[in-house]
Amino acid sequence: MSYYGANAGYAEIERMLREKQERERKEAEQRAKDQQARLDQIARQRTALAQGQLQRRKELQAQQASALAGITQQASQLRIAQDERVAGIEAAAAASTAAAEKSQAESLAAGQAVASSLGVLSKLGQKQGRTASVSRRKSKSRAARQTTSSLNIGATSSRSGSGSNLSI
Repeated sequence: MSYYGANAGYAEIERMLREKQERERKEAEQRAKDQQARLDQIARQRTALAQGQLQRRKELQAQQASALAGITQQASQLRIAQDERVAGIEAAAAASTAAAEKSQAESLAAGQAVASSLGVLSKLGQKQGRTASVSRRKSKSRAARQTTSSLNIGATSSRSGSGSNLSI
């Protein structure tokens, strides 16, 4: 074998090895580029997903704040309505108590007026004396009849105990 022949075979092998290494290097670079492209795409997707989640979070916080404000306002309105109802009930109770006290006072006054009237009437009745009983006529006398309390009936006398005992 000649010197160039052996070298020529060796040079060919080196060239083939270099080409193979170059191909493997290019394939590795291509795989790295593809891998990086996939990683970049995943990163973009995750970034977009994170932004969407942040946006959704903001929306939910706004809804929560709105709902809380609505509930607070509704609770305030219910408290006001409750206070108004309680005030109305208390006013009605006070009015009812006042009306009952007034009615009781009027009834008491009416009862006292009746009692006073009855007292006056009963005192008037005490001034009136008993009705005198009439005795029998003495036989064939022309004198007026006398009561057992010495009252003359039918006689015109102005002394004490005389006169009619009429109550009107």
